[in-house]
Amino acid sequence: MGGHPRLQRRSGGHRDGSAAGVDFAALSMRREPSPVSDLRSLAGAVKLLWRLRPDVLVYATPKASLLGSIAGRIARVPRVVYELWGLRLETAQGVARRVFAALESTTSRLSTLVIANSVSLADRARSLGVTGGRRVIVLGAGSSHGVDSEFFAPGVEAAALTPETARRLAESDRLTVGFIGRIHPDKGIDTLIDALRILSGRGRKVQLLLVGGEDGAVLDDELGQLRDVVPVHIEGFADDVRGALSAMDLLVLPSRREGFPNVVLEAAAMEIPAVVSDATGCRDSVVHGVTGRIARTGDATSLANEIDVLLEDDELRTKTGRAARENAVRHFSQRDIWALHSRAWRGDIDAVGPTD
Repeated sequence: MGGHPRLQRRSGGHRDGSAAGVDFAALSMRREPSPVSDLRSLAGAVKLLWRLRPDVLVYATPKASLLGSIAGRIARVPRVVYELWGLRLETAQGVARRVFAALESTTSRLSTLVIANSVSLADRARSLGVTGGRRVIVLGAGSSHGVDSEFFAPGVEAAALTPETARRLAESDRLTVGFIGRIHPDKGIDTLIDALRILSGRGRKVQLLLVGGEDGAVLDDELGQLRDVVPVHIEGFADDVRGALSAMDLLVLPSRREGFPNVVLEAAAMEIPAVVSDATGCRDSVVHGVTGRIARTGDATSLANEIDVLLEDDELRTKTGRAARENAVRHFSQRDIWALHSRAWRGDIDAVGPTD
């Protein structure tokens, strides 16, 4: 339950896993809370698990994990593993925050193992007291599935940007700052917009390439104001982000919370350095001053300063991009990460990374 969307995109349309020789059974589930629909999904999950009788059940993302952990216990699956990819409660307030905390604790408590995909995320879950008394481990250097450094590689042929965006970028002599991800308030797009305004005020010639589907953030006014000083190119959702990454001089991810941002690894594998926030999860994806830069979360001036360091020095930006790829290949090989997770799912925990 829960998925690796970028792996699914790579499969050439075989979202059912058949291309990899994996059996597949669909389970309908809504993203947002819906009591009636959620009960149906839970009943369907229990029925499916009784039929399959798996040795291990693995789940990720908040809704799938909560329902999966309950269903796994009801169906008496021997090992139920929670892949913790982020804490939604970090950006929630009031009652919503308490509800998310309770649900997070419940999911962890019902799981036999909790695997956080970054060290800072594991630490944050412990400090917030939402581990349900379970041991939380991190595998290797973190991430949910690593990066395929052959698929994501410098100069690789990939689906191009839309002709209009490609033409406008090619005609411009400005450096391209890029963002890839859900257009959601938690992603810190407002901070990025303010940072680009600051850079424009300093005389820095930049343009913004924004790639992603809208998900709870309406930024028409802010982007309209930014366009007065910085060209903005919006691509929307992309199945294959390599074309967009190839067009960028720098990736920026100013999130307020993450688990471990895979897009930073994908950019790194293509020798595109990143500037990220110091939020949970984000700060694990970059070695500050080596593979990219880290700015203070929600601080537009800090973000502008860190972006500027890489934009003003072409040689440093190139050196940083190469170091980013070297780090991605060495520490985040997809096959190595998969092997670690496989060993953890089997119960071979002692040999797989730091624990409490």
